Amino acid sequence: MPDKLPFQVGLTGGIGSGKSTVAKLFGLMDVPVYESDETAKQLYFLPDIRIQIVALFGEIAYQSEFELNSKLIAEKIYANPDLRISLNQIIHPAVAKDYQQWLSNQNHPYILKVAALIFEADIYKNMNLNILVLSPQASRISRVLERDPQRGKEQIEKIIQSQMTDEEKSKLADMIINNDESKSLIKQVLEIDTLVKRRLH
Repeated sequence: MPDKLPFQVGLTGGIGSGKSTVAKLFGLMDVPVYESDETAKQLYFLPDIRIQIVALFGEIAYQSEFELNSKLIAEKIYANPDLRISLNQIIHPAVAKDYQQWLSNQNHPYILKVAALIFEADIYKNMNLNILVLSPQASRISRVLERDPQRGKEQIEKIIQSQMTDEEKSKLADMIINNDESKSLIKQVLEIDTLVKRRLH
């Protein structure tokens, strides 16, 4: 375990904004990346979490022992805000605990924590710095339709509406990456990497 925890950088952006692509670029520079949303999907299968999920949605929440019924859960939580809150109260603490264990084993000067709801869930308050990836809504919807053919345009728009607006997020972000093809993503990531390393000295 390192004597001192790494500098923590949060990375977020609305669905389809390109935050996963940005995270991969940081990863290529050997920055340790913690994917909150991917971790959450794995935690659904822990026995104590599974019991709570079944109590909330019923057995139909799982298609099999190792497969989550993501489509059904998404439809239910974006149609019922109270259900979404209840789900977050189960998953968010579990992810937070897993993240702390992961963080304590990192030796890089800084790490990247990727999460869709960094601002909505107040995760940003525990980060040393927060980056927001912005992209035009039309581009975001097109990306998600191509990436997730099981989602319809209406569902994607509901997800966007359920989250904070880009304007609200921009006020809380320390740095912004524009994924609108006006400037190279690689160049923006390299610039931020340089700035973060300067802050560490």
